[in-house]
Amino acid sequence: MLRFDLDGPMLANTRFAISPVAITVHALSLLSAKAAPFGGGWHDRVRSAIRDHRLTAVGALFGSAGDYVPDFLTPQPLGPEAEFGDELHAIATTGAERLAFELRVTIEGVPCEGVTGVVGGRAPNALLDLAQRGERAAAERLAAELDQVWRLVVAPAWPMFRARLEADISGHAQVIARHGLAAVWPGLHPSLDMPADDHLRVASRFKGRIPSGGGLTLVPTVFGSALRIIADSIPAPDPRSPMLAYPAAPGPRSRSSDSVPPPPDPAPDLLGATRARLLADLDIARTTAELGERHFLAVSTVSYHLGILHRSGLVTRVRDRNRVLYQHSSRAAAVLPGPRR
Repeated sequence: MLRFDLDGPMLANTRFAISPVAITVHALSLLSAKAAPFGGGWHDRVRSAIRDHRLTAVGALFGSAGDYVPDFLTPQPLGPEAEFGDELHAIATTGAERLAFELRVTIEGVPCEGVTGVVGGRAPNALLDLAQRGERAAAERLAAELDQVWRLVVAPAWPMFRARLEADISGHAQVIARHGLAAVWPGLHPSLDMPADDHLRVASRFKGRIPSGGGLTLVPTVFGSALRIIADSIPAPDPRSPMLAYPAAPGPRSRSSDSVPPPPDPAPDLLGATRARLLADLDIARTTAELGERHFLAVSTVSYHLGILHRSGLVTRVRDRNRVLYQHSSRAAAVLPGPRR
């Protein structure tokens, strides 16, 4: 049993948010032996993406025998809807202490809290290799592979998923408006219960108490029926505010949820607002410093987004003496706003 302390500030800062990276993490959770039979066609697509693109880090992390998913893979959304690129940046820049702590829990578990690691400590070589790469390299590798899973599996269906998430949040908002916050918990997940005004209980084999402070973020997801708890029930470096990722209510649909969605229309929101702006500005070759000045961004932030665009084949880069110039490729025409070229 987990207990969340809900004092006044905690309740006042309880909110809903949409997190694209949480959806991606839940899609990867279909790789587990328990979830696979219920994943249908989505499980096959995730597995194919892992195999065909050699995404060994996330494959080892989510396909191992443990039951703990590192919390740093689901950063706190800063607003009502997070931008995927910002979430990836938060993952890639996770603090070294926090990342090392969570990878250690992933492999070894925390028995006193009901968290099991990889059975017998026999972690897959890819997972051990990830832990030994160094904290920054491991974080960047996981962020890069999550980006691949997003583009290959989740992004083509994002408009459908997003509509469902918004409808779910709207429904819960109506319940809160009419009956108060206490009435919303049973509708989020059957394991949630608020027997008293000062705490929320989660029926779980995990044990611990989540102290009040910072607020509680409620994030709907679309894969599976499990409740994912992202919280520090044991002391951890760089403590974070808790999150609950719960299954969104089924939305109206005209086809099976396992059917492959049609190819999306060109849409800059699949890139994220920042990357879409940068890509649109690369009709001529520019440096990271030029782009930073034009868009009021730090050079490190520009470099991060250009790295993703380059790996996606949407920009080219060439060295001109002591400068590196970026320009969008012919493939960029498929995602840039405006008429197709």
